[in-house]
Amino acid sequence: MNTSILACALMIARPAALLPGLHGQAGAPAPALSNTPAGVTQPLTFKLPDPSGAFRIGRVSYEWIDAARPDPYSADPAAHRALMVYLWYPAPRGAAGATAPYLPSAKQMDADPDVRPHMVEEYGSLWPLMVSGDIKSHAIEDAPVAKAPKLFPVVLLSHGLGGTGLEYTSLIEELVSHGYAVAAIEHTYTASAVAFPDGRVVPAHHDTVPDGLSAEQRWQRMIASAAIEFSRGADDVIFVLNKLAELNKSGAQGFPLGGRLDLNRVAAVGHSAGGDFATRACQLDARIRACVSLDGELAPVEAFPEFPDGKRMQQPVLLLEVDQTGKRKPFSEAQFADFQKKEEEQLNQCPKGSYHVLLNAPGLFHGSFSDYWLRTANGDAAKTEQALHNLRLTQSFTLAFLDKYLKDEKEPLLDSPSQSPEATVRRYGG
Repeated sequence: MNTSILACALMIARPAALLPGLHGQAGAPAPALSNTPAGVTQPLTFKLPDPSGAFRIGRVSYEWIDAARPDPYSADPAAHRALMVYLWYPAPRGAAGATAPYLPSAKQMDADPDVRPHMVEEYGSLWPLMVSGDIKSHAIEDAPVAKAPKLFPVVLLSHGLGGTGLEYTSLIEELVSHGYAVAAIEHTYTASAVAFPDGRVVPAHHDTVPDGLSAEQRWQRMIASAAIEFSRGADDVIFVLNKLAELNKSGAQGFPLGGRLDLNRVAAVGHSAGGDFATRACQLDARIRACVSLDGELAPVEAFPEFPDGKRMQQPVLLLEVDQTGKRKPFSEAQFADFQKKEEEQLNQCPKGSYHVLLNAPGLFHGSFSDYWLRTANGDAAKTEQALHNLRLTQSFTLAFLDKYLKDEKEPLLDSPSQSPEATVRRYGG
Protein backbone atom coordinates (compact mmCIF):
# COMPACT_ATOMS: atom_id res chain seq x y z
CA MET A 1 0.00 0.00 0.00
CA ASN A 2 1.33 3.42 -0.94
CA THR A 3 1.90 5.24 2.35
CA SER A 4 2.70 8.70 1.04
CA ILE A 5 0.85 11.71 2.40
CA LEU A 6 -1.10 11.96 -0.83
CA ALA A 7 -2.14 8.33 -0.61
CA CYS A 8 -3.39 8.91 2.91
CA ALA A 9 -5.32 11.97 1.78
CA LEU A 10 -6.96 10.12 -1.06
CA MET A 11 -7.72 7.07 1.04
CA ILE A 12 -9.57 9.27 3.53
CA ALA A 13 -11.15 11.55 0.98
CA ARG A 14 -12.31 9.25 -1.85
CA PRO A 15 -15.30 6.94 -2.01
CA ALA A 16 -12.74 4.36 -3.07
CA ALA A 17 -9.49 3.99 -1.22
CA LEU A 18 -6.67 4.38 -3.72
CA LEU A 19 -4.30 1.46 -3.75
CA PRO A 20 -0.83 1.19 -5.06
CA GLY A 21 -2.20 2.62 -8.21
CA LEU A 22 -5.49 1.52 -9.47
CA HIS A 23 -7.43 -1.06 -7.54
CA GLY A 24 -8.07 0.25 -4.07
CA GLN A 25 -11.82 0.29 -3.85
CA ALA A 26 -13.27 -1.53 -0.89
CA GLY A 27 -14.44 -4.93 -2.02
CA ALA A 28 -12.05 -5.13 -4.96
CA PRO A 29 -10.13 -8.41 -5.11
CA ALA A 30 -6.41 -8.46 -4.47
CA PRO A 31 -4.15 -10.18 -7.01
CA ALA A 32 -2.86 -13.59 -6.15
CA LEU A 33 0.62 -13.21 -4.69
CA SER A 34 3.51 -15.14 -6.11
CA ASN A 35 7.16 -15.61 -5.28
CA THR A 36 7.72 -17.71 -8.37
CA PRO A 37 11.23 -17.03 -9.71
CA ALA A 38 11.45 -15.11 -12.96
CA GLY A 39 11.71 -17.49 -15.89
CA VAL A 40 9.43 -20.18 -14.46
CA THR A 41 6.61 -20.75 -16.93
CA GLN A 42 3.08 -19.94 -15.77
CA PRO A 43 -0.18 -20.44 -17.66
CA LEU A 44 -0.91 -17.38 -19.82
CA THR A 45 -4.25 -16.16 -18.47
CA PHE A 46 -4.13 -12.47 -19.37
CA LYS A 47 -4.72 -11.25 -22.91
CA LEU A 48 -5.57 -7.74 -24.01
CA PRO A 49 -8.69 -7.20 -26.13
CA ASP A 50 -8.09 -6.55 -29.80
CA PRO A 51 -8.43 -2.84 -30.65
CA SER A 52 -11.54 -2.09 -32.70
CA GLY A 53 -10.14 0.58 -35.02
CA ALA A 54 -8.51 0.44 -38.45
CA PHE A 55 -4.89 1.12 -37.47
CA ARG A 56 -2.17 -1.05 -36.06
CA ILE A 57 -0.17 0.26 -33.12
CA GLY A 58 3.33 1.74 -33.05
CA ARG A 59 5.25 2.67 -29.91
CA VAL A 60 8.45 4.51 -29.04
CA SER A 61 9.75 5.63 -25.65
CA TYR A 62 11.73 8.65 -24.53
CA GLU A 63 13.42 10.05 -21.47
CA TRP A 64 12.76 13.78 -21.33
CA ILE A 65 14.28 16.12 -18.74
CA ASP A 66 12.64 19.40 -17.80
CA ALA A 67 15.58 21.77 -17.24
CA ALA A 68 13.21 24.34 -15.71
CA ARG A 69 12.28 22.14 -12.73
CA PRO A 70 14.70 20.76 -10.13
CA ASP A 71 14.21 17.22 -8.84
CA PRO A 72 13.20 17.69 -5.19
CA TYR A 73 13.91 14.08 -4.18
CA SER A 74 17.19 13.35 -5.94
CA ALA A 75 20.43 13.03 -3.96
CA ASP A 76 22.06 15.05 -6.77
CA PRO A 77 21.38 18.77 -6.14
CA ALA A 78 21.91 19.46 -9.84
CA ALA A 79 19.26 16.95 -10.97
CA HIS A 80 16.15 18.08 -12.82
CA ARG A 81 12.72 16.56 -13.32
CA ALA A 82 13.07 13.46 -15.52
CA LEU A 83 10.14 11.64 -17.13
CA MET A 84 9.68 8.56 -19.26
CA VAL A 85 7.09 9.05 -21.98
CA TYR A 86 5.70 6.23 -24.09
CA LEU A 87 4.43 7.61 -27.40
CA TRP A 88 1.88 5.38 -29.13
CA TYR A 89 0.79 6.16 -32.70
CA PRO A 90 -1.18 4.76 -35.65
CA ALA A 91 0.73 2.36 -37.88
CA PRO A 92 -0.35 0.95 -41.26
CA ARG A 93 -2.77 -1.95 -41.14
CA GLY A 94 -0.19 -4.11 -42.86
CA ALA A 95 2.70 -3.17 -40.57
CA ALA A 96 4.87 -6.17 -39.78
CA GLY A 97 6.93 -6.88 -36.72
CA ALA A 98 6.84 -8.64 -33.38
CA THR A 99 4.48 -7.24 -30.80
CA ALA A 100 6.24 -5.62 -27.86
CA PRO A 101 6.04 -6.68 -24.21
CA TYR A 102 3.17 -5.30 -22.16
CA LEU A 103 5.59 -3.98 -19.52
CA PRO A 104 8.85 -3.32 -21.38
CA SER A 105 10.87 -2.48 -18.28
CA ALA A 106 9.77 -5.48 -16.18
CA LYS A 107 13.14 -7.25 -16.28
CA GLN A 108 14.88 -4.05 -15.17
CA MET A 109 12.43 -3.67 -12.27
CA ASP A 110 12.70 -7.32 -11.30
CA ALA A 111 16.46 -6.91 -10.86
CA ASP A 112 15.99 -4.07 -8.36
CA PRO A 113 15.65 -5.55 -4.85
CA ASP A 114 13.74 -2.53 -3.57
CA VAL A 115 11.22 -2.50 -6.42
CA ARG A 116 10.69 -6.21 -7.09
CA PRO A 117 8.57 -6.99 -3.98
CA HIS A 118 6.05 -4.31 -4.88
CA MET A 119 5.79 -5.53 -8.48
CA VAL A 120 5.30 -9.11 -7.32
CA GLU A 121 2.54 -7.91 -5.02
CA GLU A 122 0.98 -5.82 -7.79
CA TYR A 123 1.04 -8.42 -10.58
CA GLY A 124 0.88 -11.64 -8.58
CA SER A 125 1.30 -14.84 -10.59
CA LEU A 126 1.57 -12.81 -13.81
CA TRP A 127 4.83 -11.16 -12.76
CA PRO A 128 7.16 -13.89 -14.11
CA LEU A 129 5.36 -13.58 -17.46
CA MET A 130 5.82 -9.81 -17.39
CA VAL A 131 9.53 -10.29 -16.72
CA SER A 132 9.94 -12.85 -19.49
CA GLY A 133 8.03 -10.65 -21.94
CA ASP A 134 5.51 -13.40 -22.68
CA ILE A 135 2.60 -11.05 -21.98
CA LYS A 136 2.36 -8.82 -25.03
CA SER A 137 0.77 -5.58 -26.08
CA HIS A 138 -0.43 -5.06 -29.65
CA ALA A 139 2.29 -2.44 -30.19
CA ILE A 140 5.20 -2.80 -32.59
CA GLU A 141 8.28 -0.93 -31.39
CA ASP A 142 9.43 1.67 -33.93
CA ALA A 143 6.72 0.68 -36.41
CA PRO A 144 6.30 2.84 -39.52
CA VAL A 145 3.78 5.65 -39.16
CA ALA A 146 0.49 5.39 -41.05
CA LYS A 147 0.60 7.60 -44.16
CA ALA A 148 -2.93 8.92 -43.71
CA PRO A 149 -4.40 11.00 -42.27
CA LYS A 150 -1.74 13.65 -42.52
CA LEU A 151 -2.21 14.78 -38.90
CA PHE A 152 -3.09 12.84 -35.76
CA PRO A 153 -4.92 14.42 -32.82
CA VAL A 154 -2.97 14.04 -29.57
CA VAL A 155 -3.96 12.60 -26.19
CA LEU A 156 -1.81 13.27 -23.11
CA LEU A 157 -2.47 10.42 -20.66
CA SER A 158 -1.80 10.48 -16.89
CA HIS A 159 -1.94 7.36 -14.72
CA GLY A 160 -3.24 6.99 -11.17
CA LEU A 161 -1.30 7.13 -7.93
CA GLY A 162 1.22 4.31 -7.64
CA GLY A 163 0.37 3.03 -11.11
CA THR A 164 1.88 3.29 -14.57
CA GLY A 165 0.61 4.48 -17.93
CA LEU A 166 1.26 0.99 -19.27
CA GLU A 167 -1.56 -0.36 -17.10
CA TYR A 168 -3.92 1.51 -19.44
CA THR A 169 -2.65 -0.28 -22.53
CA SER A 170 -6.10 -1.47 -23.63
CA LEU A 171 -7.43 2.11 -23.52
CA ILE A 172 -4.36 3.49 -25.27
CA GLU A 173 -4.47 0.89 -28.02
CA GLU A 174 -8.19 1.48 -28.59
CA LEU A 175 -7.58 5.21 -29.04
CA VAL A 176 -4.56 4.71 -31.31
CA SER A 177 -6.43 2.22 -33.47
CA HIS A 178 -8.92 5.03 -34.15
CA GLY A 179 -6.25 7.48 -35.28
CA TYR A 180 -4.96 9.16 -32.11
CA ALA A 181 -1.37 9.64 -31.01
CA VAL A 182 -1.16 9.00 -27.26
CA ALA A 183 1.67 10.25 -25.05
CA ALA A 184 1.47 8.16 -21.87
CA ILE A 185 3.43 9.93 -19.15
CA GLU A 186 5.20 8.04 -16.38
CA HIS A 187 4.93 10.54 -13.53
CA THR A 188 8.17 9.97 -11.62
CA TYR A 189 7.73 9.49 -7.85
CA THR A 190 3.96 9.15 -8.34
CA ALA A 191 4.32 5.97 -10.42
CA SER A 192 5.01 2.66 -8.66
CA ALA A 193 8.41 2.68 -10.36
CA VAL A 194 9.92 4.28 -13.46
CA ALA A 195 12.73 2.59 -15.37
CA PHE A 196 15.10 4.83 -17.34
CA PRO A 197 17.35 3.90 -20.28
CA ASP A 198 20.55 4.22 -18.20
CA GLY A 199 19.39 1.41 -15.89
CA ARG A 200 17.99 3.56 -13.06
CA VAL A 201 14.73 2.43 -11.50
CA VAL A 202 13.06 5.20 -9.49
CA PRO A 203 10.35 3.99 -7.09
CA ALA A 204 7.41 5.98 -5.76
CA HIS A 205 8.28 8.60 -3.16
CA HIS A 206 6.79 8.16 0.31
CA ASP A 207 6.60 11.08 2.74
CA THR A 208 6.72 10.49 6.48
CA VAL A 209 3.96 12.08 8.55
CA PRO A 210 5.36 13.82 11.65
CA ASP A 211 4.25 12.47 15.00
CA GLY A 212 2.00 14.44 17.30
CA LEU A 213 -0.22 16.12 14.72
CA SER A 214 -3.88 16.64 15.50
CA ALA A 215 -6.53 15.22 13.20
CA GLU A 216 -7.09 18.68 11.73
CA GLN A 217 -3.36 19.21 11.21
CA ARG A 218 -3.06 15.83 9.48
CA TRP A 219 -5.98 16.68 7.25
CA GLN A 220 -4.57 20.06 6.26
CA ARG A 221 -1.18 18.50 5.59
CA MET A 222 -2.80 15.87 3.39
CA ILE A 223 -4.73 18.42 1.36
CA ALA A 224 -1.62 20.59 0.95
CA SER A 225 0.40 17.57 -0.17
CA ALA A 226 -2.32 16.61 -2.65
CA ALA A 227 -2.19 20.13 -4.11
CA ILE A 228 1.58 19.85 -4.57
CA GLU A 229 1.16 16.47 -6.25
CA PHE A 230 -1.57 17.74 -8.57
CA SER A 231 0.51 20.78 -9.52
CA ARG A 232 3.56 18.63 -10.27
CA GLY A 233 1.49 16.26 -12.40
CA ALA A 234 -0.09 19.13 -14.31
CA ASP A 235 3.36 20.63 -14.93
CA ASP A 236 4.42 17.24 -16.33
CA VAL A 237 1.49 17.29 -18.75
CA ILE A 238 2.30 20.81 -19.95
CA PHE A 239 6.02 20.00 -20.25
CA VAL A 240 5.26 16.96 -22.42
CA LEU A 241 2.96 19.05 -24.62
CA ASN A 242 5.76 21.62 -25.03
CA LYS A 243 8.24 18.87 -25.90
CA LEU A 244 5.91 17.36 -28.49
CA ALA A 245 5.38 20.79 -30.04
CA GLU A 246 9.14 21.31 -30.24
CA LEU A 247 9.83 17.93 -31.83
CA ASN A 248 6.84 18.13 -34.15
CA LYS A 249 8.05 21.47 -35.50
CA SER A 250 11.75 20.72 -35.71
CA GLY A 251 11.46 17.29 -37.31
CA ALA A 252 14.25 16.09 -35.02
CA GLN A 253 16.15 13.04 -36.20
CA GLY A 254 14.76 9.88 -34.68
CA PHE A 255 11.35 11.40 -33.96
CA PRO A 256 8.94 9.47 -36.20
CA LEU A 257 6.00 11.85 -35.89
CA GLY A 258 7.67 15.12 -36.91
CA GLY A 259 5.05 17.26 -38.65
CA ARG A 260 2.35 14.62 -38.08
CA LEU A 261 0.92 15.73 -34.74
CA ASP A 262 -2.13 18.00 -34.81
CA LEU A 263 -1.34 20.21 -31.84
CA ASN A 264 -4.47 22.24 -32.44
CA ARG A 265 -6.37 19.13 -31.38
CA VAL A 266 -5.02 18.04 -28.00
CA ALA A 267 -6.78 16.40 -25.06
CA ALA A 268 -5.59 15.70 -21.52
CA VAL A 269 -6.93 12.45 -20.07
CA GLY A 270 -6.24 11.02 -16.63
CA HIS A 271 -7.50 8.38 -14.24
CA SER A 272 -7.83 8.79 -10.48
CA ALA A 273 -5.08 11.19 -9.29
CA GLY A 274 -4.14 11.45 -12.97
CA GLY A 275 -7.60 12.93 -13.57
CA ASP A 276 -6.59 15.78 -11.27
CA PHE A 277 -3.29 16.17 -13.14
CA ALA A 278 -5.25 16.42 -16.40
CA THR A 279 -7.89 18.85 -15.14
CA ARG A 280 -5.33 21.10 -13.48
CA ALA A 281 -3.33 21.17 -16.74
CA CYS A 282 -6.51 22.13 -18.55
CA GLN A 283 -7.04 25.00 -16.12
CA LEU A 284 -3.55 26.28 -16.88
CA ASP A 285 -3.14 25.73 -20.62
CA ALA A 286 -5.70 26.80 -23.23
CA ARG A 287 -3.88 24.82 -25.93
CA ILE A 288 -5.58 21.72 -24.52
CA ARG A 289 -8.87 21.48 -26.37
CA ALA A 290 -10.66 18.79 -24.34
CA CYS A 291 -10.29 17.36 -20.86
CA VAL A 292 -11.24 13.92 -19.48
CA SER A 293 -11.26 12.90 -15.83
CA LEU A 294 -11.76 9.17 -15.33
CA ASP A 295 -13.02 8.75 -11.76
CA GLY A 296 -10.69 11.54 -10.68
CA GLU A 297 -12.97 13.33 -8.23
CA LEU A 298 -11.64 13.91 -4.71
CA ALA A 299 -14.67 13.09 -2.59
CA PRO A 300 -15.82 14.41 -0.16
CA VAL A 301 -13.86 17.56 -1.04
CA GLU A 302 -14.33 18.41 -4.72
CA ALA A 303 -14.76 17.02 -8.21
CA PHE A 304 -11.99 19.12 -9.78
CA PRO A 305 -8.91 20.76 -8.24
CA GLU A 306 -9.36 24.25 -6.88
CA PHE A 307 -6.33 26.48 -6.34
CA PRO A 308 -5.92 30.00 -4.93
CA ASP A 309 -5.48 31.37 -8.46
CA GLY A 310 -9.16 30.56 -9.10
CA LYS A 311 -8.47 29.11 -12.56
CA ARG A 312 -11.15 26.90 -14.11
CA MET A 313 -11.27 24.64 -17.14
CA GLN A 314 -11.34 26.57 -20.40
CA GLN A 315 -12.37 23.61 -22.56
CA PRO A 316 -15.18 21.03 -22.56
CA VAL A 317 -14.78 18.46 -19.79
CA LEU A 318 -15.91 14.85 -19.47
CA LEU A 319 -16.20 13.59 -15.89
CA LEU A 320 -16.68 9.84 -16.22
CA GLU A 321 -17.16 8.26 -12.82
CA VAL A 322 -18.43 5.20 -11.01
CA ASP A 323 -21.78 5.74 -9.28
CA GLN A 324 -21.15 5.42 -5.53
CA THR A 325 -24.83 5.64 -4.53
CA GLY A 326 -25.60 2.99 -1.94
CA LYS A 327 -22.00 1.78 -1.73
CA ARG A 328 -19.83 1.69 1.37
CA LYS A 329 -17.79 4.88 1.82
CA PRO A 330 -15.15 5.99 4.34
CA PHE A 331 -17.24 9.04 5.24
CA SER A 332 -20.83 9.82 6.17
CA GLU A 333 -23.81 10.10 3.85
CA ALA A 334 -24.10 13.74 4.93
CA GLN A 335 -20.53 14.38 3.75
CA PHE A 336 -21.32 12.57 0.49
CA ALA A 337 -24.39 14.77 0.00
CA ASP A 338 -22.23 17.87 0.53
CA PHE A 339 -19.74 16.52 -2.00
CA GLN A 340 -22.47 15.92 -4.58
CA LYS A 341 -23.63 19.51 -4.10
CA LYS A 342 -20.06 20.75 -4.61
CA GLU A 343 -19.64 18.51 -7.65
CA GLU A 344 -22.81 19.90 -9.21
CA GLU A 345 -21.63 23.44 -8.54
CA GLN A 346 -18.30 22.77 -10.26
CA LEU A 347 -19.93 21.03 -13.21
CA ASN A 348 -22.21 24.02 -13.72
CA GLN A 349 -19.08 26.18 -13.99
CA CYS A 350 -17.64 24.02 -16.79
CA PRO A 351 -17.56 25.34 -20.37
CA LYS A 352 -20.22 24.64 -22.95
CA GLY A 353 -20.40 21.05 -24.10
CA SER A 354 -19.14 19.43 -20.90
CA TYR A 355 -20.54 16.09 -19.72
CA HIS A 356 -20.97 14.13 -16.52
CA VAL A 357 -21.41 10.40 -17.13
CA LEU A 358 -22.27 8.27 -14.13
CA LEU A 359 -21.63 4.54 -14.65
CA ASN A 360 -23.29 1.75 -12.71
CA ALA A 361 -22.50 -1.50 -14.51
CA PRO A 362 -22.20 -4.75 -12.54
CA GLY A 363 -18.69 -5.25 -11.23
CA LEU A 364 -17.58 -1.72 -12.12
CA PHE A 365 -15.20 -0.13 -9.63
CA HIS A 366 -12.35 2.38 -9.48
CA GLY A 367 -9.83 0.03 -11.12
CA SER A 368 -12.11 -0.83 -14.05
CA PHE A 369 -10.73 2.08 -16.11
CA SER A 370 -7.38 0.27 -16.32
CA ASP A 371 -6.37 -3.29 -17.21
CA TYR A 372 -6.36 -4.28 -13.53
CA TRP A 373 -9.68 -6.13 -13.37
CA LEU A 374 -8.85 -8.00 -16.58
CA ARG A 375 -5.52 -9.07 -15.06
CA THR A 376 -7.03 -10.26 -11.81
CA ALA A 377 -9.73 -12.26 -13.60
CA ASN A 378 -6.88 -14.75 -14.01
CA GLY A 379 -8.57 -16.68 -16.79
CA ASP A 380 -11.99 -16.97 -15.11
CA ALA A 381 -14.42 -16.75 -18.04
CA ALA A 382 -17.22 -14.86 -16.25
CA LYS A 383 -14.88 -12.37 -14.58
CA THR A 384 -12.99 -11.85 -17.83
CA GLU A 385 -16.17 -11.11 -19.77
CA GLN A 386 -17.33 -8.68 -17.08
CA ALA A 387 -13.96 -6.92 -17.13
CA LEU A 388 -14.04 -6.67 -20.93
CA HIS A 389 -17.60 -5.35 -20.86
CA ASN A 390 -16.65 -2.62 -18.41
CA LEU A 391 -13.53 -1.70 -20.36
CA ARG A 392 -15.64 -1.36 -23.50
CA LEU A 393 -18.13 0.78 -21.56
CA THR A 394 -15.56 3.22 -20.16
CA GLN A 395 -13.62 3.36 -23.41
CA SER A 396 -16.71 4.00 -25.54
CA PHE A 397 -17.56 7.20 -23.67
CA THR A 398 -13.92 8.34 -23.64
CA LEU A 399 -13.59 7.78 -27.38
CA ALA A 400 -16.95 9.43 -28.12
CA PHE A 401 -15.96 12.58 -26.23
CA LEU A 402 -12.56 12.78 -27.94
CA ASP A 403 -14.11 12.17 -31.37
CA LYS A 404 -16.61 14.97 -30.72
CA TYR A 405 -14.05 17.59 -29.76
CA LEU A 406 -10.87 16.53 -31.55
CA LYS A 407 -12.48 15.20 -34.76
CA ASP A 408 -15.69 17.26 -34.84
CA GLU A 409 -17.83 14.15 -35.17
CA LYS A 410 -21.43 13.76 -34.04
CA GLU A 411 -21.73 11.44 -31.06
CA PRO A 412 -25.16 9.98 -30.32
CA LEU A 413 -23.70 8.13 -27.33
CA LEU A 414 -23.34 11.51 -25.63
CA ASP A 415 -26.04 13.61 -27.25
CA SER A 416 -28.78 11.00 -27.72
CA PRO A 417 -27.95 8.50 -24.97
CA SER A 418 -30.19 5.54 -24.30
CA GLN A 419 -30.03 6.30 -20.56
CA SER A 420 -29.57 2.62 -19.80
CA PRO A 421 -29.13 1.55 -16.17
CA GLU A 422 -25.38 1.42 -16.86
CA ALA A 423 -24.89 5.08 -17.83
CA THR A 424 -26.58 8.34 -16.89
CA VAL A 425 -25.44 11.18 -19.15
CA ARG A 426 -25.87 14.86 -18.30
CA ARG A 427 -24.65 17.80 -20.34
CA TYR A 428 -23.36 21.03 -18.78
CA GLY A 429 -22.53 24.52 -19.95
CA GLY A 430 -25.34 24.84 -22.46
